[in-house]
Amino acid sequence: MKSVLDFRSAIWSVAFRPFFLFSSFHALFAVLVWILILFSIIPSPFLTGGIQIHSYEMVFGFGRGAIIGFLFTAGQNWTKKVLAKEGYLALLFGLWFLGRFGFLSNPYLSYAALTADLYCDLLVLFYLAPPLFAKGQEHNRVVVVTYFLLFLLHILTAFSFLNILPEGWSLHFIHLSLFVILQFVILIGGRIMPFFTSAAVPGANPKRFLKLESLIRYGGFLFLGIEACAFWFPEIIPFAGLFCLAFGILNYSRWLFWEPWKSKKVPILWILHSGYFWLCSGFLAYGLSHLGFFPSSSAFHIFTVGGIGVFVYGMITRVSLGHTGRPIKASKLIILGYILINLAVIARVFFPLINKYREAYLFSALFWITAFLIFTFKYSKILISPRAFTSS
Repeated sequence: MKSVLDFRSAIWSVAFRPFFLFSSFHALFAVLVWILILFSIIPSPFLTGGIQIHSYEMVFGFGRGAIIGFLFTAGQNWTKKVLAKEGYLALLFGLWFLGRFGFLSNPYLSYAALTADLYCDLLVLFYLAPPLFAKGQEHNRVVVVTYFLLFLLHILTAFSFLNILPEGWSLHFIHLSLFVILQFVILIGGRIMPFFTSAAVPGANPKRFLKLESLIRYGGFLFLGIEACAFWFPEIIPFAGLFCLAFGILNYSRWLFWEPWKSKKVPILWILHSGYFWLCSGFLAYGLSHLGFFPSSSAFHIFTVGGIGVFVYGMITRVSLGHTGRPIKASKLIILGYILINLAVIARVFFPLINKYREAYLFSALFWITAFLIFTFKYSKILISPRAFTSS
C-alpha cells in the first residue's frame, strides 16, 4: 500500500476518502475541544467568542467537509467524469484542512487559515460548475447554485469575524449557512433515500411525487430567504414560525412516503431515515421556537446533531463501503455508533428542557465523540486502502 503522502495512493483517488475520514476526525476533536473550553478545563485559544467558533467549525468544518466528499463522489457518477483526484484533490483537501486553524490566537495563522477556507469554496465551484452546467446536467445545476450560496454566506461570515461587517452578524450568517447544509441534506435525501430503500428492503415501494419534491426543493430556498430577512425585520418572525411548521409537515409527508418503518431490519438504511426524521422534527421545533414555545438552542441542535450529524454518519458509513467495493452491511460496532449518535441528539435536545444543561453538554458530547471514534476505528483502513475486489 502506497503512503498517503503519495498522490497516487488510494486516499487521493476519490473525494469521499479524505473528506469523510478527516471530517470524522474533525467532528471528534472539535466537540472535544469545545467541551473542554465549556467546562473551563482549558482556556479558549480563539480570537473570538467560543459559541461562534463552535458553530462555525461544525458548519464549515464537519458539515461542509462531508458534503464536499459526497458531492464530488456523486458528481463523478452523474457526469461519468473524474472531477478531482490525486494532486488536484489533495490541494482541495489541503485548503479545507488548513481552514480548520482559523481564529486561533496567532493572527497570521488565523488569517492564512481563513483565506484558505474561502479558497476551498472557490476551488469546489471551479471543479464542480463546468461539468454540472454541461448539456444534459440541467437537473444537477441546483447543486452548484446551492454551494454558491454557501460560499457567499461564508464570505459574509468571514467579513463579520474581521469586523468589515458588524461582528454581531456572524452568528446569523453561520445559522444561514447551517440552513444551506440542511438544503443539501434535503436534496441528497430526495435522490438517495427512495433508491436505497427499494434496493435494500424486499417489498418496499417508496414513492416520489414530483409536485411534493418541487415544493420541498424550492421551499428550502424560500425558508432560507425568510430566515435571512427575519433577522433584520423581526415583525415577520411569527410568519417565519408558521412557515417552518408547514415546511416540517411537508418533509414529514415526504419521509413517510419513503416507508421508513420497513428499514428497521437494515441498520445501515434506518440510520439515514432517522437522520431525515430529525431534520423534519427540527423544522417543527424551530417553528415553535419562533412562536415562543420551544427553546431555540434545542431546535438548532435537532438540526445540527440530528438532521446533519445523524444523516452524515449514516451516509459516510454506507458510501465508504459501497464505493470501495465492500458489502454494504453495518458491523455490530457501527450499529452501536448509530445508537450513540441518536442518543447524542436526545441528550443535547431534551436534557435542557428539564434544566439539566451540564448533563446535556457532557452526555451529548460523550455519545457524539464515541460514535466518531468508532467510525474512525472501523473505517480508517478502508478509506486509505485500495478498492476491494468484491461488492454487494
